[in-house]
Amino acid sequence: MELIVFERADFAHVSLVGRLDATGVDEIEQRFSEVATDRNLPTLVDMSGVTFMSSLGIGFLFANTKILKKSGCKLVLVKPQEMVESVLRTSKMDKVMPIAADMAEALKLLGIEALDLIPGPASASTTASAELAAGTVSTVPGIRVSIKNDTSELPSLYAKVAEFLEAHATPYRSGYTVNLALEELVVNVIRYAYMDFDEHLIAIDLSLRDEHLVLVIEDDGRPFDPREGNRQLDYADDPDDVEVGGLGLVLVLDMVDVLKYARVQDKNRTEVHIKLREAEVPIESDAT
Repeated sequence: MELIVFERADFAHVSLVGRLDATGVDEIEQRFSEVATDRNLPTLVDMSGVTFMSSLGIGFLFANTKILKKSGCKLVLVKPQEMVESVLRTSKMDKVMPIAADMAEALKLLGIEALDLIPGPASASTTASAELAAGTVSTVPGIRVSIKNDTSELPSLYAKVAEFLEAHATPYRSGYTVNLALEELVVNVIRYAYMDFDEHLIAIDLSLRDEHLVLVIEDDGRPFDPREGNRQLDYADDPDDVEVGGLGLVLVLDMVDVLKYARVQDKNRTEVHIKLREAEVPIESDAT
């Protein structure tokens, strides 16, 4: 994840580029604080370069929104890509973090007069024409990856999944949903499934079957059914009243077509199905 800073004295102006997930948040949170919240400045965040955002990314932005609010300042998000904006609105975070279509609207929301601003990073294209090739084979060999229960393993996992999605011309929305389910479910296992500090292996399978992406995650952690995370999100106009715990599972359950869970031979087995939809465009590989 890259954080680009545009020097301003009267407000903070930053652009984010790449994946705002568990790894991405770790990479930028200190620098973001130095530029925005530590200075108690109204903050404009250009989201056009963010290709993926998980609940941890939302939580990061929300936490900074709460800090800024205490000093009487706003945080405004500018021009998020289609699926990033969809996730923000599904999580109802647009109620507490305003979303602007362009810089002029963002400055207005911050109460700042229009200025000449350096353009942010160009967003990844999601408008190229692409449909699944006719006569798609009903079953395509998938990938199987085993990782240790450590978030440092995630970038290599995501890179392999990106290769698979690109190789099969996966539609944009479907590919995004796979990434979201993978991040939320695997990070949840890494952080909460184990009661010890030992090394454990988490097995991930991804395949294409009958026009569905099928993601299977197996772990030997304590029993947990992800479907239990299905609840209504609580929100209010006051950010201090918003509760975001369990947001990741809510997003997964909202976006996937099928989620199954079973406890098999002392292991959790979670299976997710995501339908390929021909009207969508293919997801582009991003290793940032």
